[in-house]
Amino acid sequence: MDPTAVVRAMETLMSPLEWGTQDAWLAESLSRVRYALGATASAGELDVLLRLENDEPGWLQTALDSAGGTGATQDALPVFAADSDDWLPLLSLRCALDSGIAMLHRDRAWKSTLEQVCDDMNAGVAIFRRDGGEITRNDRWSELLDEEPERARLLQLIGRQVAQTAGSPGSLRMDYWELELSGKCYRLTAKLAPAGTLLPGAGVIVLMDRLGPELPTTRELRVAFGMQGREPQVALLAAEGLSNAAIAQELRLSAHTVRHYLERVLTRLGLHSRKALALHLMAGDREKPPV
Repeated sequence: MDPTAVVRAMETLMSPLEWGTQDAWLAESLSRVRYALGATASAGELDVLLRLENDEPGWLQTALDSAGGTGATQDALPVFAADSDDWLPLLSLRCALDSGIAMLHRDRAWKSTLEQVCDDMNAGVAIFRRDGGEITRNDRWSELLDEEPERARLLQLIGRQVAQTAGSPGSLRMDYWELELSGKCYRLTAKLAPAGTLLPGAGVIVLMDRLGPELPTTRELRVAFGMQGREPQVALLAAEGLSNAAIAQELRLSAHTVRHYLERVLTRLGLHSRKALALHLMAGDREKPPV
């Protein structure tokens, strides 16, 4: 048995998020495990090739569907002769598979939690590797892409921003920008996630929100009301109902600075509350800047 082939099969089994989808990962794992175990095993499926003595039928699908792992415990090991090392490759591959499935479940749990938060904000979220490869996304992200006629252009611009954020030093960097395509304006936030926070390696988290027709863009606020600096961003977030603390966290500012910006915006517009600000910005009587 080729040790190099076994190691490569283990690397694949342990990295389900590198292959885009679960099916792609399982197919690649099957191919490499077959090769590692030799031609005589080429007819078997992954659950057959890596089956241990106490496994129930359908054990692999059960492990994929639940968070309980594959059950690769000492009690489940097959019986081999005491002087035999034949069990080592199988055990190594099985442990690698167990690690990969555990990573899948962590990814699902993370997506489920983040989707609840982002869906409440009607925002899409995706995680990218530092080289630009997409690791995972929520349903809202897919919806925004599917509804955009210039989907390829949008992905190109997002990829460019991911590369820029990935190349930034430090872990506190958060990039915030807007772009307009097909008459729709998108607000995106990219944050560098250091290695070990969400994934073993460093990644970039991107939040994408499509601004509705009821609220202007920051460019429109600058042209129509002469807002400067972070005033347009603070005004939009305040109009959406975010508290000063939430805005401060979103824009990486202090709560005192946010309050100062908001007071300047309200004074400039002659308003006294967030509700009045939202109604004023939704009125639509503002000059649109050229695209």
